[in-house]
Amino acid sequence: MSTLNLHPRVTKRTALSSTCFAAATVATAGLMLGAPQTAHAQEQCSTYTVVSGDRLSTIATTAGVRGGFQTLFDANTNVLENPNILEVDMVLVIPCADGSLPTSTARVTAASTGPAPTTAMPDRPLRITTGTGYAPFTDEDLPGGGMITRMVERSMELGNPDQAYNLIFINDWGSHLETLLPTGAVDMAFPWFLPNCDLVENLSEASAYRCTDFNHSEPFYEILVDFFTLADSQYAAATSHEDLFGARICRPEAWFTFDLEAERLVAPNITYVTPVSQQDCVQLLASGDVDVMTYDTLPAEEDIRESGFADRIAKIEPLSGAVSSHIFVAKDNAFANEALPIINAGLEELRLSGEWFNIVRESIQETVEN
Repeated sequence: MSTLNLHPRVTKRTALSSTCFAAATVATAGLMLGAPQTAHAQEQCSTYTVVSGDRLSTIATTAGVRGGFQTLFDANTNVLENPNILEVDMVLVIPCADGSLPTSTARVTAASTGPAPTTAMPDRPLRITTGTGYAPFTDEDLPGGGMITRMVERSMELGNPDQAYNLIFINDWGSHLETLLPTGAVDMAFPWFLPNCDLVENLSEASAYRCTDFNHSEPFYEILVDFFTLADSQYAAATSHEDLFGARICRPEAWFTFDLEAERLVAPNITYVTPVSQQDCVQLLASGDVDVMTYDTLPAEEDIRESGFADRIAKIEPLSGAVSSHIFVAKDNAFANEALPIINAGLEELRLSGEWFNIVRESIQETVEN
């Protein structure tokens, strides 16, 4: 573990820092509901009732939402449990031109009906760790340490303002789950993606331990992961993950694989190709050297546009899936498990008050501007 240097981060609390480690991904697209129809009557700074055939991306485009489907999804996490699914008659909030929410909506009322603050009866400060270089989620150089860092600190303050904690940036990311949590060197680590633990029997040992060895907070953020193929490929009509059996599937190096494992998209069912960069996957797909590529939606769509292959590459929409990021705690750390309700209560308060969305909006804007 890197040597840590003490410096202040928040009032009444301590934060520690170490050297940098880079990682990457950002967020999501919404999708589909029945047969395609033209979305209508979407206006900024208002609400919109979903009709059959709507997509988040279409609604966002029609209403001129800055930030597109991602901003629209983030504004409606109180009704959208899964970014892939819209329901007829669901009422969505359309953000205003300045990125704020309509003041008439219940999401931004000052009084909250959230859960009462929870006390863990601590006998020492919690030790909470994250890493840097993962904008907009966590990064020492971003305001407040990044989007999820801000959410975690506000959740602690709202869940129990008397609970002391140390926020620690330890940028050897692999050590978080492999060493620091299991040994009790830290109590909590974020932001870590959680596999589908209902399908743990399909996961590799390296992925399954995220389910078997740790407990988890409520989700802080979700990203949508999509599959892409050539528009004239046999896989373009896939409606299930099994339809990809036999394919050569590209995902960038260092990405998690647990979502593929859960759907049995592993050898010998598929051939797994792992180039270093996302753009390598786009090039391999365009040249016919792989059949399918998969990683998170927003950068994938941007990479496809920048490559000039947008007219040749199609999204396999029925296979879209979401993964969520959480705080992890070791199951045998009693103190950390007693403190998890603080995080969950504060996070619920963030969502009910609308502050969660404001943090997301501000963090993404700061990242884009920088």
